[in-house]
Amino acid sequence: MQLLSSRALLVSTGVLWLALAGSACEAVTSIAVQGADFGGASADAHCDRRLTLDGGQPSAFCQDVQNTVAASQFSDDCRLHLGATPGPDLCPRAGIIAGCLLEKQNGDQSIVHDWYYDESAILGDGGDEAGPDGQALFAPPVPRTVAEVAQVCSDRSRYPDGAELAFP
Repeated sequence: MQLLSSRALLVSTGVLWLALAGSACEAVTSIAVQGADFGGASADAHCDRRLTLDGGQPSAFCQDVQNTVAASQFSDDCRLHLGATPGPDLCPRAGIIAGCLLEKQNGDQSIVHDWYYDESAILGDGGDEAGPDGQALFAPPVPRTVAEVAQVCSDRSRYPDGAELAFP
């Protein structure tokens, strides 16, 4: 009977070890995917300009980049130069009116979108002047319709290489 108990202990220890190893693998895989640009693999990243740090003025869009080898540089630029909020993966899709697919050709063949959001719930009754001291809460442009987003996309002063209207 003692021998059977030792074997049962050995089997349950082995099962536990396999379960822990599986969890560790998942954690390592998650970290590897989020930091894929360090190994030359591609990853997605976003810069949410609606959420700013240190008193910066928010914008009504989020920019994402798909399949880039420079996700960490993109995130650093978002945080350090724009004072915005970077993150892995693509921009959140909830509340998007439409977006602009940038036609600029990137060296890594990545795809870049600027996604414009319906900010009417945030602006509320104050409209565009809902920010502190009656100032604009969001830097222009703040499109409210698909037609207004299309107009932003066609603005060559904003997108010198061009942009086309896109939907999530």
